[in-house]
Amino acid sequence: MLFKAFAAFYWSLYRQYTWQPVWLMSDTPEDYHFHRRRFTQKYRNKQKIVRSLWFTMSLLVLAFPVMPFAAFVTMFTTFLSFCILDETE
Repeated sequence: MLFKAFAAFYWSLYRQYTWQPVWLMSDTPEDYHFHRRRFTQKYRNKQKIVRSLWFTMSLLVLAFPVMPFAAFVTMFTTFLSFCILDETE
């Protein structure tokens, strides 16, 4: 059982590093590449805000476990996350 788990893990690593695009694994992509925004400090700060927003909303849903409320909070949080991470000026 343990050997099977190790084999599956290393096979997934092999697939990721051989079939995944090189630019996706790079920490410093080219200046004009669309993926570069993920490595800026401004974007990482936005990610921290969104992460804390989701954590807070999940605690709120756990405090009030009612399905319509949970659905509304989840949709609203998704909308806010997209608004915060939006890159348009």
